[in-house]
Amino acid sequence: MTKKCIVCSAEARYKIKDTSDFYCQECAQENFSDLDMLLKIEEEVQRLKDYLNQRLIKMEERKADRHHYKNNDDQTEDKNEGKNNE
Repeated sequence: MTKKCIVCSAEARYKIKDTSDFYCQECAQENFSDLDMLLKIEEEVQRLKDYLNQRLIKMEERKADRHHYKNNDDQTEDKNEGKNNE
């Protein structure tokens, strides 16, 4: 989903932190003396991707842990059933 400049509706490349104000290269240069004060959208997208990947990894680890514990519980139950049948 491409963000649009709030001034001219061109494809945005910058945004103001913690707002939904987006600017294209030209409008950002016209309206701000220092573009370093703005966030590059590409960097924000990469930061979001990194965050989501970390969350997915943690979810997969938790899922694997639950599966491991469940299998261990099943094996313990099987051993206990074997002792009860003796």
